[in-house]
Amino acid sequence: MRVVPLAIFLTLCHAEPIVELPNLGKVEGWQTTMNGRRVYRFEGIPYAQPPVGENRFEAPKPVEPWHGVWKPDASYKCMQYIQHPLPGQDYVIGQENCLYLTIYTTHVNASFDVVVYIHGGAFMTGYGSFYQPDYFIDKNIVFVNLNYRLGPLGFLSTEDDVVPGNNGLKDQILALKFIKKYIQHFGGTPDSITLFGDGTSVNFHYLSPQSRGLFHRGWSMSGTMLVPWALMEQPLAQTKKLATIVGCGTDGTMIKCLKSRPARQIALTVPRYQAWWYLPFAQFGPVIDSWATQPVLPTHPYQMIKNQQVYDVPWIVSFTNSEGLYAINEIYDNALLALLDDYWNEYIPPILYYNYTVDRDLQDEVSQKIRKYYLGEKKLSKKTFRELVAMFSDRIFINDIVKTAKLMAKSMKSPTYALKFEYRSMNSWFEHETESGRNFGAAHADDVPYIFNMGLFDTSRNHRDRAMIKIFVDLLTSFSDSSIPKVKKMEWPQVPKNATDDLTYLRIGAPSDVTVETSIRSTASFWDSLPIKENEKLP
Repeated sequence: MRVVPLAIFLTLCHAEPIVELPNLGKVEGWQTTMNGRRVYRFEGIPYAQPPVGENRFEAPKPVEPWHGVWKPDASYKCMQYIQHPLPGQDYVIGQENCLYLTIYTTHVNASFDVVVYIHGGAFMTGYGSFYQPDYFIDKNIVFVNLNYRLGPLGFLSTEDDVVPGNNGLKDQILALKFIKKYIQHFGGTPDSITLFGDGTSVNFHYLSPQSRGLFHRGWSMSGTMLVPWALMEQPLAQTKKLATIVGCGTDGTMIKCLKSRPARQIALTVPRYQAWWYLPFAQFGPVIDSWATQPVLPTHPYQMIKNQQVYDVPWIVSFTNSEGLYAINEIYDNALLALLDDYWNEYIPPILYYNYTVDRDLQDEVSQKIRKYYLGEKKLSKKTFRELVAMFSDRIFINDIVKTAKLMAKSMKSPTYALKFEYRSMNSWFEHETESGRNFGAAHADDVPYIFNMGLFDTSRNHRDRAMIKIFVDLLTSFSDSSIPKVKKMEWPQVPKNATDDLTYLRIGAPSDVTVETSIRSTASFWDSLPIKENEKLP
């Protein structure tokens, strides 16, 4: 890396940096300290026009130039429905006008590697500013996080060119174009951009023809486009349902009417799409938009990967050993588990995402096969919660993540690396939600606090957690610098191009327990035996 002079305007006055973006305008940030190092933070930079009024449900439009100095007056979040608000907090948070990104840099006159993070949340929740780069910003990296539209405001579709869908993903693409164009003015190089994130978004950008050339390597944490919740089923029917709920017709006036409704009213419809409790957790999401004039996902992800229609740059895919805890941590309660037990055939198809992909007359039989495979004759209770965790982990995350890793490795010339995370300290999402003291393994997103300072967990006090932070920071910085991830100076083998049943992966069990494995426990053969019409079983 080298420091180079750039043709930018920078003013440091009372620790308030101002950067000029050519043909766009000036943005003001502020000076802060992270890890004892001075950091310039530019929060709330607009990358698109506000998606409000007539722009609601439309593809994002590039931001227009502004006069004067842009000074953000809020910490932006895209509007979303949250299941469990804090005391005094509303069920709906955020703003409809939310297409902003935040840039952190230690030197505006540098040429550092760029790391862009896309937050997870199953396309329903989340916001960029939750993820703070304290642990790695001193490693000569320019860090960017961003917001994109969520839920029905970001993923509504009419299955035609009126509202093709995928606007939240189009937001991400426009943000990546903005970053590539302007990041040099914040000390980053547009020729070395690492895209990573929690969930399926990063893998989407490997498939979308609109994302080519916008990044140089990627890391998907706990999600790919083959997991069963990645694609929304029957999008037009979901849109008509929303219209009916908010009092709009389902004829040619539907979208005009929906544009006139308060955004909050639209966000409040989310619980009407949940079958039980807060599940399924993904109600709106990406669609195969072959009907669009410029599709971002023209064919099914499985076919695109199988046919080598992927962006060929290095890829890491990681997952935790108990991913499914994310989906069910709040039903760790004997009364709720008994309720699920009593209504198993009714609740399990939608919350395991096969109510649309298994013929209705076969769903009870499939549900009972799943129950017998994981529970035998046992009843659901806290005593059998571990079996339920395994079921949700396998179905909703792990099996299809492993499948994607093998297919991507075969499809690309670039290397694919796989990582399984098993470390679980007291800083766990499950413990945060239940305070049970029980260890069911590492939940979905339990790895994220070792990369970011997220406020919820203090991972800096425990010496083992600090050691885990170092492992993840080394992984991220080595990968962003050389496209080769390095952990504890170990050789991390690629996923073989001809991988079949087994998977070569790096296993992180603890800071002192990092190994290369070539075999993984799999229930894929059981799930593949079920008549679920998805991925390779699609006509």
